[in-house]
Amino acid sequence: MQNLIQLLLRYNAFFLFLLLQVICFTLIVQFNKEQAAVFTATTNRFSGRFYNIKDNVTKHFSFERENNRLAEDNARLFTQLEESKFHNFIEIDTASNPEYFQQYEYTAARAINNSTNKANNYLTINRGRRHGIKKHNGVIGGNGIVGIVLGVSDRYATVMSLLHQQTKISVRIKNKGYFGSMVWSGSNSSEMSIDAIPRHALITEGDTVITSGYSSIFPGGMMVGLVKNVEGVSGSSFHKIDVELTEDLNKVQHVYVVSNLFQEEQTQLEEELEDE
Repeated sequence: MQNLIQLLLRYNAFFLFLLLQVICFTLIVQFNKEQAAVFTATTNRFSGRFYNIKDNVTKHFSFERENNRLAEDNARLFTQLEESKFHNFIEIDTASNPEYFQQYEYTAARAINNSTNKANNYLTINRGRRHGIKKHNGVIGGNGIVGIVLGVSDRYATVMSLLHQQTKISVRIKNKGYFGSMVWSGSNSSEMSIDAIPRHALITEGDTVITSGYSSIFPGGMMVGLVKNVEGVSGSSFHKIDVELTEDLNKVQHVYVVSNLFQEEQTQLEEELEDE
């Protein structure tokens, strides 16, 4: 307090000048219509800009919260849909047992890192072990599949992107029954290719490609892409089919992690058959 008093005494002339300036300015604005109008217009212009900036900042953070909320709502709806779908296929005498109600769970997540220009690409998502994420969970976006979880920590997980040379996804041509493995050539980030579909199969451009349901990672019927090109391979009895992915992996943000509640049981049984 003593320092403040000393400061006022030292610069009393300057502060008195400022006080008189404020009083003069106030009197001019109050008793002169033209100056008052100019002051009001100027004040409104600057305050309008301030509130516009404030509104944009508020909207930005509100949109982020709203996007996260919608992603979580979508995950719950996916889970409820899978619960209903699985329930429709089970026998009546097991319908009362909650163990049989649901095969898949969905967890909303956000991609916080992503690559698409390498030979082997990965994503990092902001969900991990404490959120129920496990290795070999599938990851999907709003328009199609994205990849497979490879590594998990408490709060994060790394995902092997579809754009990876070791990716092999079991898919089928919708409404035509033919299935094969979809792989990435390592060049175009929006295309993959399917092998093992016989040449006598009538596959045309624009046909829909979906997950086959033959793996324990992705449910059957999930969107993958559209057939872009079909050609025969010399000396082979199979088509070479190029697929345009419906999920743009260059723009992935919000994703959903798919957890197959029966995955461990299915994998263990299949491994036992391979050992025989």
